[in-house]
Amino acid sequence: MRNEKITAANRKRMAEGAADFERLKDRCLNPMEVNKQLLLKIIRDNEDTEYGKKYDFKNIHSIEDFQEKVPVTKYSDYTEYIKRMVNDGEENLICAYPVGHFNGSSGTTGDVKYIPMPKEMIEVYLAYVTHSPLGVLTEAVGDGWTDGRSVRLAECPSEVYYLPSGASFGAISSHMTRHFRPKIEYLFTSPDEAIFPESGTNTRYLHARFALMDEDATGLVAAYLSFLLLTLRYIESSWEMLVKDIETGTIDPSVELSPEVRSALKDKIKPMPERAAVLREIFSKGFEEPFVPKVWKNMKYVLGIGTGGFKVYADALQSRYTGDIPFVKIGIGASEGIFTTPYRVNSEDTVLIPDSVFFEFLPLDAGDDFSKIVTLDGLEEGKDYELIITNMGGFYRYRMRDAIRVVSKFENTPTVEFLYRIDQTINILGEKTTEATLRAAANNTAESLDLELIDFSVYADIKSTPPRYQYFLEIANKPADVPANLIRSTLEKELLKLAPAFEDLVVRGLCQRLKVNFLQEDAYALWRDIAIYNGANSNQLKPVHIIRTENQRRFFTGMTEYSSEPVQ
Repeated sequence: MRNEKITAANRKRMAEGAADFERLKDRCLNPMEVNKQLLLKIIRDNEDTEYGKKYDFKNIHSIEDFQEKVPVTKYSDYTEYIKRMVNDGEENLICAYPVGHFNGSSGTTGDVKYIPMPKEMIEVYLAYVTHSPLGVLTEAVGDGWTDGRSVRLAECPSEVYYLPSGASFGAISSHMTRHFRPKIEYLFTSPDEAIFPESGTNTRYLHARFALMDEDATGLVAAYLSFLLLTLRYIESSWEMLVKDIETGTIDPSVELSPEVRSALKDKIKPMPERAAVLREIFSKGFEEPFVPKVWKNMKYVLGIGTGGFKVYADALQSRYTGDIPFVKIGIGASEGIFTTPYRVNSEDTVLIPDSVFFEFLPLDAGDDFSKIVTLDGLEEGKDYELIITNMGGFYRYRMRDAIRVVSKFENTPTVEFLYRIDQTINILGEKTTEATLRAAANNTAESLDLELIDFSVYADIKSTPPRYQYFLEIANKPADVPANLIRSTLEKELLKLAPAFEDLVVRGLCQRLKVNFLQEDAYALWRDIAIYNGANSNQLKPVHIIRTENQRRFFTGMTEYSSEPVQ
């Protein structure tokens, strides 16, 4: 049944999305000129900053001047400036714009980074993460999505954290979600208690329970589609409890909630025997076919990060749960900026945003030879590059350490695919095996043996003699006729085929052959729950594909059910 308040709230978002998508199309007609003008504006606005004076911004009048005077940088080049901004509230150091918020980022090493985010950067995020993708959606499927709420799996700290300077600090996704808080009940199926949870709240139950209650939901939304996949798996495994609670208007005693939250939720639930009967009929028939189109007959889209390393989750969602429902796959972004955005549905590539940051690109085969850096107009289709950006928050010629591949063009602007994080490698003896290679070996193995791979992690075991790679695999519904040693040997063959440097180390006896550890059920869901309980922001939690810390190693070793090693 149509709810006018829900439709009105979504129609406003649809109008914003259409406007920003049209603006993107316009910017993409002459991207190099737009990008150059953005750079010159950043330089002019920041020429009187401490950083601008150091690098003579006043005498920069072209891209060539900029590249000649300003060095390529990394985060450590800004730490002293940022300490003064965060602790003392100093202004005009690297950025002339007022900075009311610092984006929190843990980076590859786990060290906390403080990324200045003036309102100019936040507006870009809103335009190209929140609005424009809805313009893409409307162009593809029409306006039917506006008549229902979305199942939005967002979670934010209930309290805003402030730095000594007075600026707020936290994930930009949380910062933007708070923008919608006054209208949450009209936009999202999940209650406030799930989106802004107290510590210890079983948010997976709340997201699933309230989503199932709403038969008119039109969208599935998560920052990372891996979280959406976990939630739909939870519905599959826990549907009997969920349906019983919906039927009776109760919350099962086993669900972890504080007495205060449990009491507050009583006003938001009531017995729904008719809805429960529909759900019970659907789920009792099994899960051989995708259940999302049956549970939510008006479901129009899936939206979230589902390219690059997250493609495997998008593929699993589509094949097992969502069927032919269109995907709007969010582009490449980070705490330092949003770099690409969708331009069509069901696409693995996204388009570079000419007015978000100033772009430079270092060919991956150039090493650290910065003389080979090119700008937008120098990109070649099919070639791989490292992304270098200059943003409105005070980072200049900043190495993102993201590897991308140029795919095609939208209007006159290159479209790209994310490949991998350059720093995300295993490097026992100089082989530098990338996360993308490790992922491809796991996915190829699962596909060839018809395994339902939940996720994987890899540990560089340098304490063994000789050292070796250890894979950790969580496999659902493992077929009885596929023995562990076959999985191990297939995975080893795939890895050796994809990583010649590692193969050479094994052949020469400098590395042992592969060990594979098979994890208990729900290992990755438990890892996520523990991380959130310990204060991690759920919107920033990425899968642990390369084990880097002792806590990670202990956890996955402890969750190992059995292992397979090569016969010596």
